[in-house]
Amino acid sequence: MFRRSRPAVLGAAVAVALTLGLSGCQVDTEAAPEASVSQSASPTPTTPPSPSVSPTPENPAEAAKAKNVAEAKQRYVEFQNISSKYAKKGGNPFWDLIEGGYLGTTELRKEQQSFWEQYADQKLKETGDVSFEFVEVTRYEGDPRKKDVTGHRVHMRVCADNSNYDVVNPDGDSVLQKGGLDRVLMKVVMQGQKQDGIWSVNGNTSTGKKC
Repeated sequence: MFRRSRPAVLGAAVAVALTLGLSGCQVDTEAAPEASVSQSASPTPTTPPSPSVSPTPENPAEAAKAKNVAEAKQRYVEFQNISSKYAKKGGNPFWDLIEGGYLGTTELRKEQQSFWEQYADQKLKETGDVSFEFVEVTRYEGDPRKKDVTGHRVHMRVCADNSNYDVVNPDGDSVLQKGGLDRVLMKVVMQGQKQDGIWSVNGNTSTGKKC
């Protein structure tokens, strides 16, 4: 019988707010009015203006890295949301994930295709939602200063709360293993692809450890 462990590796709704904070300087380009010139017997000395302090420019490499990380996280959220949308209806999201470029390796494609075909054939449905307690980046591979992110990798630790999540058969019975962890630590790897610089899931596995 096809069963999934409590950690929801494949079909999970994600409630994660991902915000990339961008800051910048606004330059006032309006020309200052010309000063009128008048003669004076005793001209008043002018006070030299206080030197203006320019804001320290953001490190270009760190800014580019933050942008890439935010995009990688967002793609992971999209991957999970598409999976969950189909899972709640008992459908198969595999081809949507393929067309969207969300699956980054041949191994992952085969795994996903097999899982979702069995899921749909057995008329399973997802109930409830998985929430992410945290999404932490542990490592970035690649030079973020390069516009081409092909081959770049973002490694993440994700804490998934599965306490309100289940998968049931047509009779309404749970098919998840009993006694699984309600909160499990996931390891996720996102990789940059040549296709329009998008990020794909290269790894999405449970550590089997509580978080």
